[in-house]
Amino acid sequence: MLVPLVLERHARVMSSGDREGVFTVAAPIMQGDTPAGVVVMASISGEFDRLVRLERERVLQMFIVATLVSVGLSLILASTISNPLAELAAAAEVGGARNRGRCGQRGRIRIPDLTARPDEIGRLSGALRGMVAALYHRIDGNEQFAADVAHEIKNPLASLRSAVGTLRLARRDDQRAKLLDVIEHDVRRLDRLVSDISNASRLDSELVKEEQESFDLIAMLTNLAQYLGDQAGQKGIEFITDFPREPIVITGLEARLAQVFVNLITNAISFCEDGDAIRLWVRKRENRVVVVVEDTGPGIPDQALAKIFQRFYSQRSEKEFGNNSGLGLSISKQIVEAHDGVIWAENIRPTDADVTSDPLGARFVVGLPV
Repeated sequence: MLVPLVLERHARVMSSGDREGVFTVAAPIMQGDTPAGVVVMASISGEFDRLVRLERERVLQMFIVATLVSVGLSLILASTISNPLAELAAAAEVGGARNRGRCGQRGRIRIPDLTARPDEIGRLSGALRGMVAALYHRIDGNEQFAADVAHEIKNPLASLRSAVGTLRLARRDDQRAKLLDVIEHDVRRLDRLVSDISNASRLDSELVKEEQESFDLIAMLTNLAQYLGDQAGQKGIEFITDFPREPIVITGLEARLAQVFVNLITNAISFCEDGDAIRLWVRKRENRVVVVVEDTGPGIPDQALAKIFQRFYSQRSEKEFGNNSGLGLSISKQIVEAHDGVIWAENIRPTDADVTSDPLGARFVVGLPV
C-alpha cells in the first residue's frame, strides 16, 4: 500500500568564503512518521539578483511603454475630441460676443461641420448648426415680416394723407362726406391691420408656451359648424357637414386649431353667394386625420394657388378691398405646421384630367397627426 509523502520545506541563506551568498532550500521526504529522505536545492544568490533585476527592467519597460501609450492617446483624444469641442465653443462664444456688441466682426456665425462623425460630437455639431440655421431663418422671417408690415401700412396711410389733403380743398358737403367715408374706411383698415399684425407677431411665442392637450376634434368641429352654419344660412348658403360617428381624439392646441377652421370656413362664406354650398367633412386615415372645407364659389385663380398662404396676400374683389388683412391663411398655415400637420388649397374640377376647365369651387385640406 502506498503512503502519501509529506514535505516540510526549510530555507536558509549561507555565505561562502568569497562572500557570495548561497540560497539553500531543503525539504524532508516523510513516509508516514518516518523520514525517508531529503531533497536539497542550492543556488547562488546572484542568480536571484539577476532575475530580480530582469524583472525590474521589464517593469520599467512596461512603465515607459504605458507612458508613451498614454501620451499618444492624449494626443489622439485632443485631436478628435478636445480640439473639435474647442472649435464649437469658440464659434458659440463669437456668437455670444456679437450679441453683446463686443465683437467687431460682421457676418453670420459659422459652426464647424462635423456631422460626418458618427459620435456625440457629430451630433452636437449637427444640433448647433440646426439651431443656428433656425435662428437665422427666424431672423430673416422677422425682417421680411417687418418689410411686409411697412409696405401694407403705407397704403392706407397714403390714402389717408390724400383724403385729408383733399378734404381741406373740398367745398361741397357731398364731397366732404365721401372723403370722410374714405378716411373712416382707411382707419378701420389700419386698425384691422395692426390687430392682425399683433396677433401674428405673438403667434410663435404663444405656440411654444401653450400646453398641448388631448381633445375630441369631432366635438370641436360640430360646435363650429353650428355657429358658422347659421352665419352661412343668413347669406343663403347651404352648410353641409359629414363627420364620423366615433370621436377622433388628437393632441394639440384646441383654440388655435379652432382658429384655423374658423378662418377657412369664414373665408369660404365670404367668397360664396346666395345659392352656393359649403361642405365640411372629416376622414381618418391610419395615423392622420383629414379635415376638408369645400365650397361652390368661384374657385381660386391658378396664379394665386402658389401665393395664397403668403402674408398679406388677398384675392378679393374691388368692393371688398381693405376688408381683409391677408394674414388669415398665413396664420392658419403657421398653426397647422406647428402641429406637424399640412395644409393646401386646390380647385375642384369636373374631372382631374381636364385641368383647363373652369373650377366648380375651392377646396382646402388640413392633415393632422392622430
